[in-house]
Amino acid sequence: MALQNLLGPFPVETFLSDSFSQYWANEIDTLALAPQKRHICAYGDFPNTSRIDPNHDIVLVLNGTSSGVCPPDLDWIVPDRAGLVIADAVSAAFTRPIDYDRIDVLCWSWQKALGGEGGHGMIALSPRAQARLKAGGRKPVARLMRLHNADGSVNKAFFGGRTISTPSMFAVEDIHSALDWAEACGGLPALLSRVANNYAVMDDWVNSTPWINWICTNPAARSSCSITLRLVREQLAAGETEDDGKIAGGMIRLLEAEGAAFDIWSYGDAPPGFRIWAGPTVETDDLAILCEWLAWAYSETSEASIPPEARVLHHGYFPPSEARAVQPRTESACPPTAALESPPAQKLADCYDAILFDATGVLISENEALPGAAGILARLNTSGQPFYIVTNISSGSDETIFARLRGAGLPIPAVDRVVSAGGVARNRVLEELAAGRIVSYLGSAHAAHDVFGKHPNLHCAETAETFDTLVVLDDEGFDFKRAADHILSIFQRTLIETGEMPRLIAANADIIYPSKNGSLLFGPSVIGPMLQAGLAPFGAPPISVELMGKPGRAIFEECIARAGTERLLMVGDQVDTDIKGAQAAGLDALLVTTGLNNSGELRQDENGAPEYVAKNLGQIFDGSLFPHLRSAMHSSTTDQVWAAWSKNRGADKAGLGGSS
Repeated sequence: MALQNLLGPFPVETFLSDSFSQYWANEIDTLALAPQKRHICAYGDFPNTSRIDPNHDIVLVLNGTSSGVCPPDLDWIVPDRAGLVIADAVSAAFTRPIDYDRIDVLCWSWQKALGGEGGHGMIALSPRAQARLKAGGRKPVARLMRLHNADGSVNKAFFGGRTISTPSMFAVEDIHSALDWAEACGGLPALLSRVANNYAVMDDWVNSTPWINWICTNPAARSSCSITLRLVREQLAAGETEDDGKIAGGMIRLLEAEGAAFDIWSYGDAPPGFRIWAGPTVETDDLAILCEWLAWAYSETSEASIPPEARVLHHGYFPPSEARAVQPRTESACPPTAALESPPAQKLADCYDAILFDATGVLISENEALPGAAGILARLNTSGQPFYIVTNISSGSDETIFARLRGAGLPIPAVDRVVSAGGVARNRVLEELAAGRIVSYLGSAHAAHDVFGKHPNLHCAETAETFDTLVVLDDEGFDFKRAADHILSIFQRTLIETGEMPRLIAANADIIYPSKNGSLLFGPSVIGPMLQAGLAPFGAPPISVELMGKPGRAIFEECIARAGTERLLMVGDQVDTDIKGAQAAGLDALLVTTGLNNSGELRQDENGAPEYVAKNLGQIFDGSLFPHLRSAMHSSTTDQVWAAWSKNRGADKAGLGGSS
């Protein structure tokens, strides 16, 4: 009704985030209501909103029940827009906060969120939408669907109680009863709180369970009431090819037979998994019990085809994230010298309390796991050895990065295993804001708000007139080169006016990084050398850069603090960031010839040579790296290994050194 009555004067932009948004887009095309631009993204995410024309109409779904995706926020809808915003809020009403000032037409139904009996539609029109009805004049709309009178004015009778068709009086009484119950709970704030508590239970369970993950990998865009999950199965046995659809189907049949859950199949176009309603009428305790039932059903369904060491299930007890921090080992990981028969059979991993992995080029390429990476992490999970993902990715919070890595198929057990440059920079930037300084970010608004939150003194560097501090984030979804000229002018103007230059905080300190096809790309931290070169003619002093990410010390100190030990091994593909950064922090480093170093051509000087060089991550476990040890920095255990091996082989330790 809203589409047919209101669209037409302007082009329309639609956001295809679930099956119903696709339905509305098809309807607009079928009826030729207006020229349409479709914003499309991968299933399980919300499309980019950065290039919206405020002179166009916008049609979007506020809660995608099929995909579990919502708009992360509505801040991108400007108040002085010329176009209308038409929102399908069928399952968003009573389940999530809605910024009504940014919506012109809101449509919902009685039954969705409050569990009512009747599926009667409701529509609310802003004054701008009412003005559009009159300005648009008469349209060829079927009588049953017309929101306007013959003269084009709003048909106020609809909004005064007149019904299009006769509703069941039982349905009317039912929605009154539901609203009475909602008021007794504490009104809308209480309903939203119930939804948040329900989501927290499901999120804890997903974070604690290696074989399940969210379909929507971006927490900011994830529905808190339409829980959509998919199976994540690590292929631990050679040739293992289980059909996830059969496993999910078997689980659902078991749960229905036990009376534990009904109709929780994932939507038809979604990956194999589950769709669970967690709205305000659902009790939190019941969802916790459902998690136990799901774990039982998974065990029953997949037991025959899963290696015994992979059957780690969580039955209802999910400690808070701070309690999940990994504690360092109290005993030496390597066996005593007397038991050592052949050093090459010893695992390098056993000589460290925890392993630090770079993300891009070591575990992932863009959003896909590199071959073997998931298996290595699964093996560490099975052995109980802690590992952390140490990344310069700063396009979102640790929670967002965790979801992205899990979405790539990496079995990372909890968000506290992610140590990101953005997360480390967060406290430093908040200090600047608390001191009243103006901070500009180089990166997308979504990334900045996800990492630092929103603040009146936090602005995008591309449009800022001035700033005291510039923080460099990721360039995902943002062309940092485009902003370079504007930033250079601000630095130059500040230098002339004050004799000083703004502070520069580099969350992402990467100068280069590899693309998916193997070519090289400039990283956002190249802005520092660019500014230095551009300001040199003005006699600018060297720009002081605070490195939050690698190779800065701050990110490695955070790793040491979380692991509770300095016996850490850093695994990376870049000498200047991963290797030199780890060594400067007193840690051993392994250079793996994947990602940026896939041909092994990165320079290694005397100060940047790694302790180990490996062709693949599997060498951490196969013992092949022991003969190529370069230093005994961590050493009592390493010295024992070398002493025993040298004695058995009659070899001299110094004579066997050198890079592998």
